[in-house]
Amino acid sequence: MFRLSRKAIIVVSLILAALFTLLLVRGTNAKYAELKRTVDVVKTTTFVPAGSEIRPDQVTTVKLPEAVGRDLVRDVGEVVGKAPKVSLVEGQFVFPGTLEPAARRPGTVEVHVPVDLSSSAAVVAGDVVDVYAVSKGAQGEAGSAVEICRGARVLHSLDQTGSEVSPVEKKGPVQAAAPPGSKSPVSVGLEVPKEVAPALVQAASQKRVYLVKSGPAS
Repeated sequence: MFRLSRKAIIVVSLILAALFTLLLVRGTNAKYAELKRTVDVVKTTTFVPAGSEIRPDQVTTVKLPEAVGRDLVRDVGEVVGKAPKVSLVEGQFVFPGTLEPAARRPGTVEVHVPVDLSSSAAVVAGDVVDVYAVSKGAQGEAGSAVEICRGARVLHSLDQTGSEVSPVEKKGPVQAAAPPGSKSPVSVGLEVPKEVAPALVQAASQKRVYLVKSGPAS
């Protein structure tokens, strides 16, 4: 029976160990090279309300490992000008199928109305509201409220800086330095039928609009 000498066994063992090490190193290098491959993906830079048209300044691209970013939207051109089906928070990546063409419903217009904390119902974009015009009664008489529109969609909810009010609270030096109440809506953009726009504009010009939330944000 053929037997390997002790020296031969040692040599064979060293060769096998070297081959195993080589395969391990090659596998590790291949894995590392795969992780080093990156792709550009689209990421939001601010809160984007559901249904609002995405502007170029609201998105950017960042690099992610290819394995992580392969299922995300990669081109800003595929995002700008479209509207998210659900609101996007700041720093969120965009997935295919979550956007749609930005357009108001047929026969509607967008009207911005001045509000305060109470009359705004603290709405954010995507909420659905009933719109009332309120009037103060004469001294000793009760005031009245007339429904102008039911089921209006909130397209924008802007704070006193003109920024969109986000349902997600931000924490940072800018927010910490903001004056009290800066996160409350002062102007709300409503999608309403054309025929009610004149009455709404008149009430808005007199700061008599009161919103009642009747549906959740998308």
